[in-house]
Amino acid sequence: MNEHATNETSGLGGRLPLLLPDTLDEAQRTLHDRLLATRARHAEEAGYTAALPDGRFIGPFNALLRVPHLAAPLLEWAEALTRVGIAADVREVVVLTVAAQWRAEYALYAHTAAAGKAGLPEQAIKALHRGEAPRGLRPDAEVAHRLATALVRDHRVEHDLYDEAVAAFGTNTVIALVTLVGQYLSTSALLACFPGTGTPLGP
Repeated sequence: MNEHATNETSGLGGRLPLLLPDTLDEAQRTLHDRLLATRARHAEEAGYTAALPDGRFIGPFNALLRVPHLAAPLLEWAEALTRVGIAADVREVVVLTVAAQWRAEYALYAHTAAAGKAGLPEQAIKALHRGEAPRGLRPDAEVAHRLATALVRDHRVEHDLYDEAVAAFGTNTVIALVTLVGQYLSTSALLACFPGTGTPLGP
């Protein structure tokens, strides 16, 4: 596999140089096309960058392109979670809560933009980015934040919080929220092991 990095991306690939589309093998190319049609399109709609104009992916996608046999089922997992029906603001609160605990900079960059599109108040987004308790959330989004914090920071969910979450969402959606936390724990771990030196908007 031929790996390329160029000066104009200022090390966005970090430990894993960004891959040009014409260097990919068949399986990687299939995955690349799928990512363009799904994740890159979603990123453009939300206001952040997943792929550069020349087709190179950044963030966790740069690592995942190297392992299409692993990335494909992970994408199925992510797409299944989008079909569960978690409200957009609740989803972004959970993602930002996880990313803030890990200081996963690309996830914070991307989901700060997505949170704005989902209608989260600016001050709440800033608090989430800092790993602080946000104000101004809808009640169920606030419960989701406390649930995600309990899982990622405290590694346990007390009975009262569990009962609140079930009352707010129902058992099946609580399971989906816990799974969403797991998805972004995986993403944050990828970003921790294979960091770039910044985002397309700077460090």
